[in-house]
Amino acid sequence: MLKPTTSTNVDLTAEWYFAKAGSLTFSAFNKDLKDIIITQDYAYKATDVNGKPQTFVVTGPVNGAKGYARGFEIAHQQYYDFVPDWLKGIGTQASWTYVSSERTLNKPVFNAWCSGNDASSNYNLSINGCDTDGRAFGKTPLQGLSRHTINFAVMYEQHGLSMRLAYNWRSRYLLGVNQWGSRGNNGLNTNPAADPAKYLIPTTNNDQAFGLPLYQAPYGQLDGSIFYDFTDKFRVGLEATNLTNSYTRQIMEQHAGNFTRQVFMSGPRYTLLAQYSF
Repeated sequence: MLKPTTSTNVDLTAEWYFAKAGSLTFSAFNKDLKDIIITQDYAYKATDVNGKPQTFVVTGPVNGAKGYARGFEIAHQQYYDFVPDWLKGIGTQASWTYVSSERTLNKPVFNAWCSGNDASSNYNLSINGCDTDGRAFGKTPLQGLSRHTINFAVMYEQHGLSMRLAYNWRSRYLLGVNQWGSRGNNGLNTNPAADPAKYLIPTTNNDQAFGLPLYQAPYGQLDGSIFYDFTDKFRVGLEATNLTNSYTRQIMEQHAGNFTRQVFMSGPRYTLLAQYSF
C-alpha cells in the first residue's frame, strides 16, 4: 500500500584531467523528493475470538513527507610519476561529499510541548520526537544521510602487485525517532501552561511520554588489501577490514546534549583470497 519514493534531480559536474591517470572533479546536485516513507504509529482494529473489536497500536511505514537532499562532492585521483623508480605505481584517491537534507511532513503535527502517553494518536511524539522534559524537537534530516563523508586511499599498482590502504569516515546520521530503547512514559511535564499539579513532577502513572531522536555517531575505519597476480588469470591476496578496531556508537539527542545509547564493536576482520578467472 506504499508508493515508491521518487525524485527530480538536477546535477552539474566539472572534470579536469590534468594527467594521463590524474583527475580533479566537482559535482553539485539537488534532489527534490516526494512520497518519502516515514514510520508512524496508527490504530489497527481487529476482532478477538469473542467477536469484540479491539484496537492495537501498530508501528508501520506510510508515505508521509516530501523533502530534499542537496550538496556537492569534490574528488581527486592521481598516480605519481615524479617519484623514485621503486615507488613508481603509487597514487592517491580523496573525496569529500557534503549533503544538506530536510523532510517536510504532508500533515505537520508539530507542537512546542508534548503531552499524553504513547498512544497512536500522539503524532507529535512519534514523528517529531519529545524530550524527557516535554519539549518537542523540530524538523529532522532525512534518515541515513550524513552531512559529511570523507574518503582517502593510498594505492600501489606495479609489476603484478596491488596494494590499497583506505580510510572512510562519515558524520552522524539519523536512524529514527521514538525508537525502542530511547523512549518511555515517565517523563517530566515542564510546560508552563500545564496543570500545576503535574508541573515538574515525574509521572508515575505513565501519562507523559518521551521519544528521542536516535543518531548513528560519527564513524571512520581503516581498511587495506594486498594482491599479487601470478598470471593474467590467477591472483592471491589478503583483505583486512577495520584495522583500527573502530566501534560504532548510537546516540540519543536531548536538548541538554547527546547521550550514548549503544556501542557495537566488531573487531578487525581478515580474509585470504585466491581468485581464478576462466
